[in-house]
Amino acid sequence: MLVNNVYDLQNMDQNLSGRYMLAGDIAASNTSSWDSGNGFSPVGSENNKFTGILDGGSHTINGLHINRSAADYVGLIGYNAGTIQNVGLTGGSIAGQKQVGGVAGYNESTITNAYNTGAVSGSKDYVGGVVGYNGEDNVVNNVYNTGAVSGNDYVGGVAGYNKARAKESGTIDIVHN
Repeated sequence: MLVNNVYDLQNMDQNLSGRYMLAGDIAASNTSSWDSGNGFSPVGSENNKFTGILDGGSHTINGLHINRSAADYVGLIGYNAGTIQNVGLTGGSIAGQKQVGGVAGYNESTITNAYNTGAVSGSKDYVGGVVGYNGEDNVVNNVYNTGAVSGNDYVGGVAGYNKARAKESGTIDIVHN
Protein backbone atom coordinates (compact mmCIF):
# COMPACT_ATOMS: atom_id res chain seq x y z
CA MET A 1 0.00 0.00 0.00
CA LEU A 2 1.33 3.43 -0.89
CA VAL A 3 1.72 5.96 1.92
CA ASN A 4 0.95 9.35 0.39
CA ASN A 5 0.68 11.55 3.51
CA VAL A 6 1.02 11.60 7.28
CA TYR A 7 -2.54 10.32 7.72
CA ASP A 8 -1.71 7.20 5.68
CA LEU A 9 1.40 6.82 7.83
CA GLN A 10 -0.69 6.92 11.02
CA ASN A 11 -3.20 4.48 9.53
CA MET A 12 -0.49 1.81 9.25
CA ASP A 13 -1.50 1.06 12.83
CA GLN A 14 -4.76 -0.39 11.42
CA ASN A 15 -2.90 -3.22 9.63
CA LEU A 16 0.35 -4.03 11.43
CA SER A 17 1.25 -6.82 9.00
CA GLY A 18 0.81 -4.71 5.86
CA ARG A 19 3.39 -3.88 3.20
CA TYR A 20 3.89 -0.12 2.95
CA MET A 21 5.93 2.14 0.68
CA LEU A 22 6.29 5.91 0.91
CA ALA A 23 5.06 7.45 -2.34
CA GLY A 24 7.17 10.57 -1.73
CA ASP A 25 8.47 12.74 1.09
CA ILE A 26 5.92 13.02 3.92
CA ALA A 27 5.26 16.38 5.61
CA ALA A 28 4.50 15.61 9.26
CA SER A 29 4.98 18.90 11.14
CA ASN A 30 1.23 19.16 11.74
CA THR A 31 1.50 16.14 14.08
CA SER A 32 2.66 18.50 16.85
CA SER A 33 -0.97 19.50 17.40
CA TRP A 34 -2.48 16.00 17.17
CA ASP A 35 -4.04 14.26 20.19
CA SER A 36 -3.97 17.30 22.48
CA GLY A 37 -0.25 17.84 21.86
CA ASN A 38 0.78 14.17 22.25
CA GLY A 39 1.37 14.05 18.49
CA PHE A 40 1.71 11.02 16.26
CA SER A 41 0.87 7.69 17.89
CA PRO A 42 3.70 5.16 17.43
CA VAL A 43 2.82 2.33 15.04
CA GLY A 44 2.91 -0.96 16.93
CA SER A 45 3.27 -1.70 20.63
CA GLU A 46 4.59 -4.47 22.85
CA ASN A 47 1.23 -6.28 22.65
CA ASN A 48 0.48 -5.39 19.00
CA LYS A 49 3.83 -5.49 17.19
CA PHE A 50 4.46 -4.09 13.72
CA THR A 51 5.19 -7.23 11.67
CA GLY A 52 4.87 -5.72 8.20
CA ILE A 53 7.26 -3.97 5.86
CA LEU A 54 7.85 -0.24 5.70
CA ASP A 55 9.96 0.72 2.70
CA GLY A 56 10.63 4.43 2.52
CA GLY A 57 11.82 4.24 -1.09
CA SER A 58 14.63 6.59 0.01
CA HIS A 59 12.07 9.26 0.92
CA THR A 60 11.88 11.23 4.17
CA ILE A 61 9.34 11.92 6.89
CA ASN A 62 9.79 15.58 7.79
CA GLY A 63 8.94 17.12 11.16
CA LEU A 64 7.37 14.12 12.93
CA HIS A 65 6.37 14.97 16.51
CA ILE A 66 5.69 12.45 19.26
CA ASN A 67 5.30 13.71 22.83
CA ARG A 68 4.37 10.71 24.97
CA SER A 69 6.50 11.14 28.08
CA ALA A 70 4.60 8.48 30.07
CA ALA A 71 4.74 5.84 27.30
CA ASP A 72 7.22 3.06 26.49
CA TYR A 73 8.02 1.78 22.97
CA VAL A 74 8.02 5.19 21.32
CA GLY A 75 9.23 6.02 17.81
CA LEU A 76 7.80 6.12 14.30
CA ILE A 77 7.42 2.37 14.85
CA GLY A 78 6.93 1.71 18.56
CA TYR A 79 7.70 -2.02 18.46
CA ASN A 80 9.22 -3.45 15.28
CA ALA A 81 8.99 -7.16 14.52
CA GLY A 82 8.92 -6.54 10.76
CA THR A 83 11.21 -4.79 8.30
CA ILE A 84 11.97 -1.08 8.12
CA GLN A 85 14.17 0.07 5.25
CA ASN A 86 15.20 3.04 3.10
CA VAL A 87 13.62 5.77 5.22
CA GLY A 88 14.85 8.97 6.85
CA LEU A 89 13.32 11.08 9.60
CA THR A 90 14.29 14.75 9.34
CA GLY A 91 13.64 17.36 12.02
CA GLY A 92 10.81 16.95 14.47
CA SER A 93 11.11 15.53 17.95
CA ILE A 94 10.29 12.26 19.64
CA ALA A 95 9.83 11.94 23.40
CA GLY A 96 8.82 8.97 25.53
CA GLN A 97 9.65 7.17 28.73
CA LYS A 98 11.77 4.10 27.85
CA GLN A 99 12.56 2.13 24.69
CA VAL A 100 12.53 5.35 22.67
CA GLY A 101 14.09 5.77 19.22
CA GLY A 102 13.56 7.91 16.14
CA VAL A 103 12.83 5.04 13.75
CA ALA A 104 11.84 2.37 16.32
CA GLY A 105 11.55 2.26 20.08
CA TYR A 106 12.20 -1.48 20.18
CA ASN A 107 13.58 -3.64 17.37
CA GLU A 108 13.22 -7.40 17.25
CA SER A 109 13.83 -7.72 13.52
CA THR A 110 15.58 -5.62 10.85
CA ILE A 111 16.20 -1.92 10.23
CA THR A 112 18.36 -1.07 7.19
CA ASN A 113 19.26 2.11 5.33
CA ALA A 114 17.60 4.46 7.81
CA TYR A 115 18.48 7.69 9.58
CA ASN A 116 17.21 10.33 11.96
CA THR A 117 18.12 14.02 12.32
CA GLY A 118 15.51 15.07 14.91
CA ALA A 119 15.75 15.19 18.70
CA VAL A 120 14.98 12.00 20.66
CA SER A 121 14.50 11.97 24.43
CA GLY A 122 13.39 9.56 27.11
CA SER A 123 12.69 10.18 30.76
CA LYS A 124 14.06 6.71 31.64
CA ASP A 125 16.24 4.15 29.86
CA TYR A 126 17.03 2.68 26.41
CA VAL A 127 17.01 5.80 24.25
CA GLY A 128 18.70 6.00 20.85
CA GLY A 129 18.64 8.25 17.81
CA VAL A 130 17.58 5.40 15.50
CA VAL A 131 16.50 2.59 17.87
CA GLY A 132 16.07 2.62 21.63
CA TYR A 133 16.54 -1.12 22.23
CA ASN A 134 17.89 -3.60 19.69
CA GLY A 135 17.01 -7.12 20.87
CA GLU A 136 18.97 -10.36 20.48
CA ASP A 137 19.81 -11.59 16.99
CA ASN A 138 18.35 -8.49 15.35
CA VAL A 139 19.96 -6.31 12.73
CA VAL A 140 20.43 -2.55 12.44
CA ASN A 141 22.45 -1.94 9.28
CA ASN A 142 23.62 1.17 7.41
CA VAL A 143 22.00 3.72 9.71
CA TYR A 144 22.96 7.04 11.22
CA ASN A 145 21.72 9.76 13.54
CA THR A 146 22.65 13.44 13.77
CA GLY A 147 19.90 14.51 16.16
CA ALA A 148 20.35 15.20 19.87
CA VAL A 149 19.63 12.20 22.12
CA SER A 150 18.97 12.34 25.86
CA GLY A 151 17.78 9.96 28.55
CA ASN A 152 18.63 8.46 31.90
CA ASP A 153 20.59 5.25 31.31
CA TYR A 154 21.51 3.22 28.19
CA VAL A 155 21.51 6.21 25.86
CA GLY A 156 23.27 6.24 22.48
CA GLY A 157 23.51 8.19 19.26
CA VAL A 158 22.35 5.25 17.14
CA ALA A 159 21.06 2.70 19.69
CA GLY A 160 20.46 3.05 23.39
CA TYR A 161 21.06 -0.66 23.95
CA ASN A 162 22.19 -3.58 21.81
CA LYS A 163 21.43 -6.89 23.53
CA ALA A 164 23.97 -9.68 23.20
CA ARG A 165 24.49 -13.15 24.67
CA ALA A 166 27.62 -15.30 24.57
CA LYS A 167 26.87 -16.93 21.20
CA GLU A 168 24.12 -14.68 19.90
CA SER A 169 23.91 -10.94 19.50
CA GLY A 170 22.04 -8.08 18.03
CA THR A 171 24.00 -6.57 15.18
CA ILE A 172 24.69 -2.94 14.41
CA ASP A 173 26.74 -2.60 11.26
CA ILE A 174 28.02 0.23 9.04
CA VAL A 175 26.87 3.00 11.32
CA HIS A 176 27.57 6.70 10.78
CA ASN A 177 26.98 9.01 13.75
